[in-house]
Amino acid sequence: MKQTTKTLVGLLALLLVAGGIAGVALWAGKDEQKKAEAKEKSEKLFDFDKAHAHELRLSKDGHPVARLVKGEKSWKLAQPVEAEADDTAVDSLLSSLSGLKQKKDLPDEKDLKSFGLDQPKLEVAVKLDDGKEQGVQIGTDNSFDNTLYAKKLGDSTVRVVDAYQKTALEKTAFDLRDKKVAHLDDAAELKRIDVAGVKSPYVLEKDGNTWKVNGAAADAGAADRVASALKSLRATAVAAEKAGSLKKFGLDKPKATVKLAVVAGSDTYARVVRIGQVKSGAAQKIYAKREDSATVYEVDKQILTDVEKEPFDLQNKELVKVDREAVRKLVFQTPAGKVEITRVKNTPPDGGFPDEVFTVVAPHQGAAKKWKISSALYSIASLRAAAFEGPVPAAKDLAKYGLDKPKTVTLLGDEDKVLARVRVGSEKDGKRYALADGFERLVRVEKATADDWPWTATDALDAPPPPQASK
Repeated sequence: MKQTTKTLVGLLALLLVAGGIAGVALWAGKDEQKKAEAKEKSEKLFDFDKAHAHELRLSKDGHPVARLVKGEKSWKLAQPVEAEADDTAVDSLLSSLSGLKQKKDLPDEKDLKSFGLDQPKLEVAVKLDDGKEQGVQIGTDNSFDNTLYAKKLGDSTVRVVDAYQKTALEKTAFDLRDKKVAHLDDAAELKRIDVAGVKSPYVLEKDGNTWKVNGAAADAGAADRVASALKSLRATAVAAEKAGSLKKFGLDKPKATVKLAVVAGSDTYARVVRIGQVKSGAAQKIYAKREDSATVYEVDKQILTDVEKEPFDLQNKELVKVDREAVRKLVFQTPAGKVEITRVKNTPPDGGFPDEVFTVVAPHQGAAKKWKISSALYSIASLRAAAFEGPVPAAKDLAKYGLDKPKTVTLLGDEDKVLARVRVGSEKDGKRYALADGFERLVRVEKATADDWPWTATDALDAPPPPQASK
């Protein structure tokens, strides 16, 4: 046999061996996958699709706890009272039931009483669209290995499951009930909030993406927080399914009455929620009731803080509106002089993140303290009023506020276009008077914030490197 032929035969043999090894590995892998799937299937107690659940029933110590039925759009609580259900809580319970796993079964054990399964402590059952019912009964705990005994409905086999799984199944009717007081979908948008009964009544109204308070510009963050608090207001308990007397819950003269205009898709509707307060011993209890429902809920006291606002809380306090990336120059001017600082962003040759560079160009030239100027630019761009003092004063009255000879910071863009300007005056109660272009009020800002800006060249210039010692 020629040497070439021998080489080819050897290579072919190696390929066959390698192919055989790969085939064995593939077969072994598939076999392991099948074993894992078989183990998973043997551990699962149920094999039903929760989407086909039609009815859910819970019992504890032989007594009914709750029965729920699935409506056209959502789950309903049918017993012990008729009410809307919490779809998320119901879905979680169904997931826990359908995913319930056993550690092992005890097919030879016939005495259910020994395992607490003759009178189960807990039973959870689901009826499917086809009318079939599946469920689990929970017996006694085995504290030795943190397990408990269980069995399936219609099956006498005793099974062992991890005890932690019981927590996901042991629910009360309140756990499964819709606790949103205003009963609003997550996708619903509040377009108008009318709050009466508080010290300073107010109306928040949304115009596009902008909030207004009593017709004027509102503090967007504060308005959003009020809206969020009302949308997410949840009951901590049901005080009464039917309120016989509103006075008992402080709802005859509520601390706050909130009228909501709601938009959900193409639907527009209204909600009215009353919030009352009653002294109970040393504590105050807060109750809430929706006008279209007889149920009175107990709620967290935080809701009164969330809706009782002073006018200042809700008014727009944003003094400067500027895009930081558009700023090319910062000018800090005082009666003693002016500091000018340029800002550029240099893109590295490798295309990485641009480097922000600040340079002092007047009264002296030199590298600026990057951290100092960057911090100042951030605080100027996000400057907010700490207090309102009234309308913009006449020129003749500016001296009263130290604004006849103010410190002024100006942000400039391309071609020295003025993007923002703030004038800072004298101090009052730890704050300085200020006027901002485009903001039609005299305000006060935090003294520490304004005083920290680089008003002098010394503040702005980076310290030069120390001279090297001569050898």
